Amino acid sequence: MIDTSAILPGARHVPTSAVSAMKAHYRAPCASLELDFVRDTLFGPVAHRVECQVQLAALNLQGCPALRLHIDPPLPEKLDRAHSVAFVWDGRSYHGVVRDHAKCGDGGMNLVLELQ
Repeated sequence: MIDTSAILPGARHVPTSAVSAMKAHYRAPCASLELDFVRDTLFGPVAHRVECQVQLAALNLQGCPALRLHIDPPLPEKLDRAHSVAFVWDGRSYHGVVRDHAKCGDGGMNLVLELQ
């Protein structure tokens, strides 16, 4: 268990294993966030901005601070190909590299971001 209050104000303790966190059912309150993400194409990086419902959980990813974002359906197009994501939540900016992503049984998607 880690103290996540430094990463997400008001967050509680969560398991340190990103793998178990990816598969766990997570039902925290949703927040409507504007996600800025970048994906690579044959023509270079392409930036996108989408608004979606997201649930956040703080993680420890091999000693590095990380976040797990559960994006509720409907899923934004091309978000599954993002290599970095940035957003503002509760007045604080977050930016991270996508380390893992997985579709969920509820039609949503989990992204694990290593915070930069």
